[in-house]
Amino acid sequence: MRLLCNLPLECFDDRAAMRGVELVTFGPPQRMVVDGVHYPFDVAFDPSAGSWHELAARLPRGFAPDAVLLFWPDQEPLPAGLEHCPVPVVGVVSDYNLSLPHLVGLWPFFDLLLCDRAGVGLFRRLSFADVRYWCQYAHKRPFHRLHVDAGARDVDLGFAGNLNPAVQRERAPWLERLRRLAVGGTRVEVQTGLRGEAYGRFLNRCRIGWNRSIRGEMNLRAFEVPACGALLLMERSNLEVADFFVPGEECVLHGDDDFEAVVAELLADRDRCTRIARAGHARVQRHRLGERLGQLADLLATPGQGRPASTEADRVLGRAIAMLPTWADGKTLAAAALAAHDLAPTDPRTLNLLGMATLRWRGAEGGEAAWRLWQRAAALDPDYLPATVNLVGLATASGDAELRRAARRERDRRAAATTWLAVDGPTLPFGYGELAVDRSLALQQAVRQGDPALFAGALVQD
Repeated sequence: MRLLCNLPLECFDDRAAMRGVELVTFGPPQRMVVDGVHYPFDVAFDPSAGSWHELAARLPRGFAPDAVLLFWPDQEPLPAGLEHCPVPVVGVVSDYNLSLPHLVGLWPFFDLLLCDRAGVGLFRRLSFADVRYWCQYAHKRPFHRLHVDAGARDVDLGFAGNLNPAVQRERAPWLERLRRLAVGGTRVEVQTGLRGEAYGRFLNRCRIGWNRSIRGEMNLRAFEVPACGALLLMERSNLEVADFFVPGEECVLHGDDDFEAVVAELLADRDRCTRIARAGHARVQRHRLGERLGQLADLLATPGQGRPASTEADRVLGRAIAMLPTWADGKTLAAAALAAHDLAPTDPRTLNLLGMATLRWRGAEGGEAAWRLWQRAAALDPDYLPATVNLVGLATASGDAELRRAARRERDRRAAATTWLAVDGPTLPFGYGELAVDRSLALQQAVRQGDPALFAGALVQD
């Protein structure tokens, strides 16, 4: 299988281990630094500014991909004109709990969309033609391994990861439960900001590595902990863990009601703890990314119905919205938004996007232009909500109380929006603060229940 990919997969595994796969990667030359290590791409190419035809022209002589594998389109821009790609285009999405409003318009681009088990039904509801479960994660072999000089495991229970309460809102109370175990004499360490070898060495100090997923998925830590020789302890409600490790033999699971008891039992029986950790370490070697790519070949051997029919306006708008949270520079993003507007100048969604892109590009200097664009979008459709939400955000930032009150009145008048078109569009603030995450989660709930009013209600919350 010949794969063209936008991620340097050797950050996870050696290319020699990707048996049966010929890999070519593409991206900006300095873009990909993983855990402090720069991984170069085979083909220097900026997908935010370039097209599929330009990328195809730069591929190594004689290399014709069997498929294009595109990771994380809410982080990595898609090339323009991707619909012209003559081979299957496979998308991989992960943190849709944070970025769903930016992903919903990408349905025209993928022959196959891969996600965690919980996301399959969600993305099928969002008109993606062929959505399947595939575990995209594995441990990064350069960092996650046994260190012979690591010394004794002097941490009974360890965790290292993101502590942002807006993103990891369900994890926060669990971390307090971890910390409270220290009162009884358990040696507990909770760390953040560790990367690369430092992270791997920390896990080498742990007897037990605690993990909790966000969406019931097998996340990175689920593989990193056993790869570093610690016992993997995670939630019993996880939807995927039993596909990879045998509970009680290669990992240990807990519930809301028995977490402390499970930890106590493990630490009271050090031989059992060590035995399970060793079994998990042995098993995780079979779950390296090189092996996982073979599963991808099996998925592609069963073709779906192909990319759904779409208009050029659909595609240009969807690509530009997805670029908003990526590393694409503001000027390039504004050009993509302008291209969407030129194709549909009376669509409030393109004016709303152009306002967002203008503000992202020019910052405060673009505020007046963004205000006018959002006013025009609101005037085009008396039910369209995102533009009025953005007017409130800009009015609030201006500090003008009367302007904010007037913008909120108009926004709240539209709060009963009951069609998907009326709520279709990105909103301020940029980034993944608490309000943005709340809205992404609300959109997920609305899609699952088929009720756009649930999302509308979240949009009018300050």
